[in-house]
Amino acid sequence: MLCPLHKLPKELSGTREKTKRYALKRESQHGKAEVIAHHGASTNPLWKVPSHKWVLCCSGLTNAEKEVVSEFTKMTGVSLSKTYGPNVTHIIASTDENGACRRTLKFLMAILEGRWILKIDWIKACMQAMEPVAEEGYQISVDVHGIKDGPHLGRLRVMNKVINSSFNFNQSFSMGEFQPSYKGYLQDMVVAAGGYVLHRKPISGDMRGLPSESTTYIIYNAESEESGFAKKLLCSRRQDEAEALASSNGAKVAAHSWVLDSIAACNLQTL
Repeated sequence: MLCPLHKLPKELSGTREKTKRYALKRESQHGKAEVIAHHGASTNPLWKVPSHKWVLCCSGLTNAEKEVVSEFTKMTGVSLSKTYGPNVTHIIASTDENGACRRTLKFLMAILEGRWILKIDWIKACMQAMEPVAEEGYQISVDVHGIKDGPHLGRLRVMNKVINSSFNFNQSFSMGEFQPSYKGYLQDMVVAAGGYVLHRKPISGDMRGLPSESTTYIIYNAESEESGFAKKLLCSRRQDEAEALASSNGAKVAAHSWVLDSIAACNLQTL
């Protein structure tokens, strides 16, 4: 689920058309992240190693933490991006007292593409050492929903250039009743994870040409602006409709939170 309360965070709010979000394509990925600070060269002669290949992107940072990152980029010449894109190398995310970070689109996309997802402490350590510090000791290992090791597994998955058998999104998905912008983000993440999105109701034969282990999933929205009994009734109706559709073509049913949990864990979760 996306935070807070499984809704799109502020950095993702707005319509799908107006938001300069990362456009994902299966065959190729075009368009770099929107770099808002590109200093080009270190302004501090004590900084020991050129880091011009780094592109940082912040996720859920406080204003004070953003100031630290800004100071670091000016000192080192490292680029800072407002949006996520294929040129981003490091996500710097805010964490709570338990070391857990909020789940944002940037966080989930970075897991899928094997980017570093680090605590602000890594920035501070680099500034103190006046040289790049190894990232491993600062990698975030858990999100606020309790899903663990996704960032680490995501990096291994990409570095090994293989699809881990425990995280095979080579499936097709049919999305149910969602806000258009939210549905768009879900679809983009499914595609980035290796899945296929059906823009219509699934029919017999949809899986023809796909690997034999592929499955069609009907994804329904398990969240609502309603509360109490009204929310329970609405979500139950959506689930019933998804199950009725799935029964007609042998598909499986899953709440959208299952997709997000699976991506956050870099491991398909049990239904």
